Amino acid sequence: MSRKKMPKAKKMPKARPSAKGAPVLAIDIGACSVKLCAGTLHGRSLRVERLVETPLPADAVREGTILDPDAVYRALRATLQSAGVRHKQVWLSVGGPQTTARPVRLPRMAPDVLQKSIQFEATRYLPSAAEEHLIGFHILPTGTEEQMEVLLVAAPRSTADPLLELVEKAGLEPQLLELQPFAALRTVQAVYGDTLPYAYALVDLGGEHTQITVARNATLVLTRYIPIASNTFSAALKGYFNYTEEEAEQVKRGLNLEELLQTGQPQENPPLRLLQPIIDELIREIRRSLNYYQSQYPLQGGHGRIERLFLYGGGAQMHGAAAYFEHKLGIPTQLVNPFEGEAITPSGIALEQLDAGARWVNVLGNALAPLEMAQPFAEPVDESEPAAAPTVAA
Repeated sequence: MSRKKMPKAKKMPKARPSAKGAPVLAIDIGACSVKLCAGTLHGRSLRVERLVETPLPADAVREGTILDPDAVYRALRATLQSAGVRHKQVWLSVGGPQTTARPVRLPRMAPDVLQKSIQFEATRYLPSAAEEHLIGFHILPTGTEEQMEVLLVAAPRSTADPLLELVEKAGLEPQLLELQPFAALRTVQAVYGDTLPYAYALVDLGGEHTQITVARNATLVLTRYIPIASNTFSAALKGYFNYTEEEAEQVKRGLNLEELLQTGQPQENPPLRLLQPIIDELIREIRRSLNYYQSQYPLQGGHGRIERLFLYGGGAQMHGAAAYFEHKLGIPTQLVNPFEGEAITPSGIALEQLDAGARWVNVLGNALAPLEMAQPFAEPVDESEPAAAPTVAA
């Protein structure tokens, strides 16, 4: 892959369909750990044979940027050794609030002209010089006769280059570097397929940040980072109750947000009561993001309203999270279970990893990338044509 530009979002470089049983390796380096998925591709499905996670020291990675390359490299090597894989080609994603994925309107031009001018066009939308970013784009099926709508995708070189260098130092060969919300969107589209509505949202409740992504007409149209996440909950518990890190995590895993929905006198639970206003503030920020999306994309013939919300990430596995978010937002909400369909099948995976499927959504999406390169899991429709009624998952 080239380091001069980001691979195009969604419409990726052409690749030959994967042979039956072709090996695949994907890695996701987040704020708290290195995750690895190894398996084989069979037709249009991924068989997962290894899931490995290695914790990272605090602040080794912050806001998507690698601050302690030696610590991350050691964790990466330990992950590869534990997985016992020899396959070298690896599929990657990068995250953090400094990355960009946003639709922009530009004067209509031919794709080859846009390819040559994207660095200049991107300048007005990036926080620093375009030369300091890896940049890609995807032309959306919207716009007018005079203007085109383009999904601009960018990652700072200060974030992307160190990641690529560490992966190559470990003897691996990067095949694709994309933004994390595209990997998660791919997993959701592969697992839930035709049951997805016209517009829906994904919420990644991670360690350092919560990321909200809106997909409309099978395409990402909005992504935003919120600085309230699982580590925020842990810090509150440690600060108020003087818990250790391990105690805070244990208490957090034992909480059930559905207790907050009980009628009458709710059960007394001091840790839960401490976290409630923090969780409610997170939900308010999510609502603001969804309202912003709706202001930018008015309903067209009844289409475009967010009809489903998918939760994933380690923090999303708090008991009752989906029910609580649904109650507060008024949107049907579910925890993503990537192993419930036929697109991703486990083989010899530990039960606790299967139960924690929402933790693995990003890296599984990375592993599915070769299949999408051969044939997308979801295709946008031409919005200029009359649309059929949206289908909502049961």
